[in-house]
Amino acid sequence: MEPGDALNGNGGLGTRDSDGAAPPRPSDATELGSVPAYRLLPESGAAGAAVLIGTALACFVAQWVTIRTWVPPAQVSTVWVSGGLMLGIILLSAPRRWTAVMTAAVTGAALLYLHLGLGGIRDASVFALLFAVITIAVGTALRVALRRPLALVAFREFLIYLVVAVVGGALLAACLFLAVTRALGYGGTFLHWRTLALAAMLGYLTMTPTVVLLAQRAERFRHASAARWIEAGVLGLLLALASGFMFSGAADRVATWTGFAMTLPPLLLWAAMRFGTLGASAALLIVSVIATYSTGQGLGPFSTRSPGDNTLSLQLFILGTGVPLLGLAVVLSEQRRTRAALEASHTRLRGLSRELIAAREEEGTRIARELHDDVGQRLALVMIGLSRLRRDHPEAASLQEQTSAIAHSLRQLSHQLHPAALEHAGLAAALELTGEEVRQATGLGVRLIQEGDLAGGLPGEVALCLYRVAQEALANVVRHAGARVVVLVLRRTTAGVILEITDDGRGLGAAAAAGGEAGRGLGLRSATERVAAVGGTLTVANAPGRGTTVHVTIPLASTPDTDHRSRQGTLS
Repeated sequence: MEPGDALNGNGGLGTRDSDGAAPPRPSDATELGSVPAYRLLPESGAAGAAVLIGTALACFVAQWVTIRTWVPPAQVSTVWVSGGLMLGIILLSAPRRWTAVMTAAVTGAALLYLHLGLGGIRDASVFALLFAVITIAVGTALRVALRRPLALVAFREFLIYLVVAVVGGALLAACLFLAVTRALGYGGTFLHWRTLALAAMLGYLTMTPTVVLLAQRAERFRHASAARWIEAGVLGLLLALASGFMFSGAADRVATWTGFAMTLPPLLLWAAMRFGTLGASAALLIVSVIATYSTGQGLGPFSTRSPGDNTLSLQLFILGTGVPLLGLAVVLSEQRRTRAALEASHTRLRGLSRELIAAREEEGTRIARELHDDVGQRLALVMIGLSRLRRDHPEAASLQEQTSAIAHSLRQLSHQLHPAALEHAGLAAALELTGEEVRQATGLGVRLIQEGDLAGGLPGEVALCLYRVAQEALANVVRHAGARVVVLVLRRTTAGVILEITDDGRGLGAAAAAGGEAGRGLGLRSATERVAAVGGTLTVANAPGRGTTVHVTIPLASTPDTDHRSRQGTLS
């Protein structure tokens, strides 16, 4: 809006919207998501001076755009472009720099006002001071309400911005503008106030987010791919063409609204979904400027009624389109950040799980070696002593047998803690040995089927994971299933490795059959975590009375071609 002609024919108001702030508070919905660091404009040296000069020039141009898009009868722009720009600039500046930045901004706007002969020095100075007061007041209110720089990274923050800036700031700006213009003798009516208030809302809704996000994400633009730049360019061109078609033609409502339904909404959604809040606000700004200029020239669908009604309809159209569009962009951005944060957390948790499993295996290996090298050797010496003692004391034979049984159990425990066969002979051999031990101990028939090329071996952590899962599954079968036969299928494919353990027992209980974690025992949950830690999946297929199948799939980065020849070994 122009200083002296605010109501007689001077410009529009603007509010604010910004996008590149500090991390949200823990109460925000985005506490799981990462928010880019909020960057401020340079304050000192040549860069600081360049910021002030650039601010003055930008506000000069923005004020010119505002004047060029005046609409009758209030002669006020539909969108307060310069006001939105000023708010965006102070949101990008440290509060201690606001005075200097606003001085540069209002100087640029006042110079254009004087250049076009819209008023004298007094009026230009008064309106320049008013611009500064409004902008600093809205910026301060936002910082108090948000307690951090504006980022528009959460829907809750977006709602606060709408209430404080788009609604509250715009109403404040309109009231102050009307009071000042009346005091300067320009007059003013409710029509002027209404147009000014809506212009301020639209300036804060479109211009401010675009300015702040462009500045905050400038670094990203340098690393954007050529395809991304081409997509943005095509989208901008299509938006300009569609807006020109919509708002620059004859006032044929049927044809115009049909064209609107077919062109602008898909393009605006494209901007919001592909380019986030920045894309949505920039697209809305393009549409707003073209629509405002065309309406002022008596073109488009908002030129068929009285000038006041045309302006009101246009402003409500932009506002009704812009609020849901920006809200959608904020929600989508928030969801993307939350999803990325959850994926990062999942990756960290999986890494931690792998470290814990590795530490447990390392500790198990240490204990197994201690049992074998220390306790086992001592028991061997005890057995030798008892063997000598039984020559004179036959009753020592019983002690020798008990000691031998203890030594055997100790060796089994040592092998369970550290499967030496897995390390030296591979997974298939270790599974065969385990199956044989289960058969000897319980009479359960265990059969191993190998498919694919397993000669090349598997990564150590994958082989250990499958071995532990097989151990746990066999232990569950022995304890709970009442099965007669268990079949283990170890299959190597081009995508990875698969292990299936199927028994012919009674099946799982009802809770486990339903697939809930509560129905799974600690061992099965631990096995699931092991498999997830190496990037695999574990599922349980249950048929009550007809057995259970545990299916494990672990993808491998590179695997040899599948050998369709199968070899089968019977351990029962």
